Amino acid sequence: METPLTASTKAIPQETATRIDVLTVAAIGVLTYLLASIIHEALGHGLAALVLGLHPRHVTSVDLDISYVGVPDWQRRIVDAAGCVAQLLVAFIVLGFMRLIPTVGSAATRYFLWLLSTINLIIPGGYLMVMTIVGIGDWESFVQGLPSPVIWKVGLVLLGIIISLLGLYSGARGLDMFAGRATEGPEMRRKRRVTLTFIPYLAGSAALTISSIFNPDSPLLILISGIAASFGGTSFLMLINSVARKPTDTTPEVPLTPERSWLWIGLGLVALVIYFAVLGPGLPR
Repeated sequence: METPLTASTKAIPQETATRIDVLTVAAIGVLTYLLASIIHEALGHGLAALVLGLHPRHVTSVDLDISYVGVPDWQRRIVDAAGCVAQLLVAFIVLGFMRLIPTVGSAATRYFLWLLSTINLIIPGGYLMVMTIVGIGDWESFVQGLPSPVIWKVGLVLLGIIISLLGLYSGARGLDMFAGRATEGPEMRRKRRVTLTFIPYLAGSAALTISSIFNPDSPLLILISGIAASFGGTSFLMLINSVARKPTDTTPEVPLTPERSWLWIGLGLVALVIYFAVLGPGLPR
């Protein structure tokens, strides 16, 4: 027979977090990186060029080829800026949607929305912050011909820092619902955050980089661009763990967990086919 002391000291059962399915997370990462590339190159640069009456000649996963011969500088600058602007618009739309409907879909769907908004914030921030300093890419082209280009570059770098910090804050805040209160200990909370940031970073960046090898024009140069746009452009995704918040009153006891989903895995495989067979070589052939 149990004594009152024995009964009171028995461990209270606690709900434990379900194991994250790495394959599903990797597939979501590949799909999200593909969408970010399409948003930047096609919906951003490409759509802006078409609206202005320009004619893109070739679009791949890492670049859009447009002839600017005889084109006014102001039109060129609009096209240059449109890639990052498109990504920022998508990020804010997704964030707004998640705020309006916070319980939409499964845990995997909400994870996809979180990753989509976060990636499309940190990529423009990185472009503005780093590429402007290095002196290559869209924003280097943007400042060409402007008065006081150094002042413009300083302003763009500061804007990039602000956007990158916003991406870190937003990413850390959104990741909290997938980390939970760590009823199994703080180490489990940390491991969940690392899994949900490292796996998509590695899978998505690898897919984007490998796809650039299939580009028929200057494959080595394009490969370097692919590495810069993927592993470099989304490196802030890994920094989210360093600024992750401690559990708050709104942190769920049991975290949301992307479990095995053949739908998302299938979408990830489709994304790989598009990478290697369509956007890697580029359109049109």
